Amino acid sequence: MRETCDVAIVGGGVIGCAIAHRIRSEGRSVVLVEAASQLGLGASDAAMGGILTQTESSCLGRLSSVIKHSRDLYPAWLAELAGISGVEVPVLDGGDIQVALDDEEMTRLETEILPQWEASPFRVEQLTAVEARSLEPLLSEAVVGGFLLPDELALDPRELMGALRRTMERAGVAVRVETRALRVESGPGGARLELRGGETIHAETVVVAAGHLSGLLLPALDAVMLPIKGEAYNVRRPGFTTYPLRHHVFAEISSGGRTGYPYLVPRHDGRLAVGVTYEEGVGDPTPTAAGRDEIARWAATLMPAVADWPVERHWAGLRPASADHIPIIGYVDDHRRLVAATGHAGLGITLAPATAELVSAVLDGRADEEIARSLEICRPDRAFTPLRTASTPAPTAP
Repeated sequence: MRETCDVAIVGGGVIGCAIAHRIRSEGRSVVLVEAASQLGLGASDAAMGGILTQTESSCLGRLSSVIKHSRDLYPAWLAELAGISGVEVPVLDGGDIQVALDDEEMTRLETEILPQWEASPFRVEQLTAVEARSLEPLLSEAVVGGFLLPDELALDPRELMGALRRTMERAGVAVRVETRALRVESGPGGARLELRGGETIHAETVVVAAGHLSGLLLPALDAVMLPIKGEAYNVRRPGFTTYPLRHHVFAEISSGGRTGYPYLVPRHDGRLAVGVTYEEGVGDPTPTAAGRDEIARWAATLMPAVADWPVERHWAGLRPASADHIPIIGYVDDHRRLVAATGHAGLGITLAPATAELVSAVLDGRADEEIARSLEICRPDRAFTPLRTASTPAPTAP
């Protein structure tokens, strides 16, 4: 069986769906192919939901301008999705509090991280221990100080995917779930996507947004991509039916020769997402008792009360990372028929609207100065120099 369309997209997570919506809204016919039984069951389902501006290390380098643009796009993008889907996605806008639990960590934040925050296009406010606990009274008494990053947002990725799924339906995107893409080829006249079972899709362009598996379809990317496993779980604050905290909270804690990265992201219904572990190169998304215990230990150090809140769900996921933790967006073939949109590491939720805009610009062949600069940063054929801080986890997604 042969199917034709203007654009075929492989991968039905937040990136693939954001691109599908954008391309369809511009009048192109779109087929979206997803191997799972439902859109958004991979890295997007496992995400913590922070819309980051400064917390993740790769936000603070050359990617900062792309981050800024995506953050600016977010309110209008969510409103657009709500207008089509009828699904409102609540957003927590209090910002992120990053705290230090000892003087050594506070010194590191002040001397190494603060200059990078101040060089970014976002605000930062230094907090004393008293000020940090006045914003979040449940923080540990061991907190010695911290910083408020007020421009950061947070949402529930499952609710975002719900809005995107409904948008796909109402916008006329042809969605093919439980459909595995086996290979893609390009030529002067278009691209051909071969599916398991012998079916093919012929398209003007194929966009590969298949997360850490994108290299299976685009071999040129295979050597510069890797999965990064992370685990997290939900707890519920007793008696709360609204946000259990007013900010999302992050810390880097070292103790006994080990370092943990507790990250707490409140949901609007009383839940709190608690994470996160970081296992570079691990491709098994199975949650483990050891991972849960590690999260619980560090989270209790940061906010002791959390240890007593009942656990509702424990999960693991695979961040799709490039070698330098910067997305890969652009053509990857000589015929300019195959587009990569992958490698977002822990920034898929953060960069979804900007990525959709960038892919649209690639397909149109037109870009203003800002878009051109962003595409240069994310170009697939760049030299992939690993980040000096690449071992520091992206807290946004397991």
